[in-house]
Amino acid sequence: MNASFRLLPFPFLPMRPLVCLGLMALLAAPVLRAEIILELAPREPTAKRIDVPKPKDTPGATGEKAAPVTDLLHFANNDTLHGWFLAYEKAQGVRWQSLESKEPIAFQTANLSTIKLDSHKPPANATAPTFAVMLTNDDELPGNLISLDDKVLLFETWYAGQLSIPRAMVKRITPLKTSVNTLFEGPTGMEGWVLGQRGSGQKGWIYRDGALVGTNYGTIGRDVKLPGVASVDFDIVLRGNPQVSVCLYSDRADNLSNCYMFQINSGYISLQRYTRDGGSNSIGEPVQLRNMMRREKMHLGVRTNKEARTIALLVEGKMVKQWIDTADFAGTGGTLIFSTQQGSYVKVSGIKVATWDGRLDEPQGAGAKSKEDSVKLENRDRVSGKLKSIEEGKALFASSYADLTIPLARVEEISMSSEGAEPPKRNGSEVRAFFSNRGSVTMDIESWDGKQAVASSPNFGKAVFSPDAFQRLQFNLNQPPPADEDSIELSSDENQ
Repeated sequence: MNASFRLLPFPFLPMRPLVCLGLMALLAAPVLRAEIILELAPREPTAKRIDVPKPKDTPGATGEKAAPVTDLLHFANNDTLHGWFLAYEKAQGVRWQSLESKEPIAFQTANLSTIKLDSHKPPANATAPTFAVMLTNDDELPGNLISLDDKVLLFETWYAGQLSIPRAMVKRITPLKTSVNTLFEGPTGMEGWVLGQRGSGQKGWIYRDGALVGTNYGTIGRDVKLPGVASVDFDIVLRGNPQVSVCLYSDRADNLSNCYMFQINSGYISLQRYTRDGGSNSIGEPVQLRNMMRREKMHLGVRTNKEARTIALLVEGKMVKQWIDTADFAGTGGTLIFSTQQGSYVKVSGIKVATWDGRLDEPQGAGAKSKEDSVKLENRDRVSGKLKSIEEGKALFASSYADLTIPLARVEEISMSSEGAEPPKRNGSEVRAFFSNRGSVTMDIESWDGKQAVASSPNFGKAVFSPDAFQRLQFNLNQPPPADEDSIELSSDENQ
């Protein structure tokens, strides 16, 4: 609403004679008065808005309405810089296009920690992997299994073509399938997960490299349709002074509600029943795991039987305690929730939720060593012996009692013998590249541009990769990453 002034003649009014005589001189001159007129219609601004265009050679500068998605460069001293990863050459280092610079900038890799490739996405026609091959250096490659013999494994990928991997460098082969008894496997992203509401609006959890990462106070939950007899497994990394909760059978995904809650704190794991009306109550005695808590990574499993009101905890494949709830079963839903407190660091990956046959067996742990190959079947049977070959969707396995031909459709996991295994040697210049969904590959990158990445590794020799396959690059593998790297990412406004 605008205001303007208009001058109008003073009106003549009849007055008494004495008053009129006193005012004649004043009226002889033109007398004006001010009147305020309010105009309701807005006026057009007289000055035009000035738009400063981006440099023409900046990615995403040509007519985009929304801000372009950028990559994130993370330095060894915890500094960060948004922009775009353009190229890499072993001698020149990383070429980076900053938002604040017209020309690209070169950085030596000795000063870098990681690069998040948020502007890179797998193509829509990328072939979905059917297997994951874990190598002796703990790299995991997704793809399609062609064959295996006593010397080499042939592996087909959309991102690097066919790879030939020495058998001695293969640690585990896992079919990527959803069998009839598997309810959830992941995570593969944030879709389907519900973040708990926080007053500050700050993210408590993000998805990164096949894992849920939390460093701030908050919860993240998902309705995985937990059945009455269930098996829940996951890998967990804890740092600092962890205060982490894992809740099962909650009837809400955004908050703890009517569930069973494992609390992990200072080397102990305790179990509580949590209800909206009665609060939390401990069940039995906690489990002391001080030696286990010193590990960088633990594999935890939970086995539940709703009718029997039993809940068992497995650590590295071995049952450490079984609790019996003498009251009514507290869980009224089917949701799985992870919760962390301020100052804790937790990374959860390899989550698998399935129906359970009620048997408490003790399978080999993830880090166990064996002199024989072994095959775990969908019905939970396990066969040990010698894996002779894989071809045309079948595994030929020689056990102590017979030669078996096992369809890969029945296989849950194949673990290779640790005898003769050859972990690759590092030369100090390798980069670890993390795939968009799951897995990673450690390699010596010769060159990288917008079209291809040429790299080599003792695991597969020389190969040409599609840059769009990767979500993150990690440099200087012999040095620990910045302690608060994840905290910085959690507090940013980036899309996760």
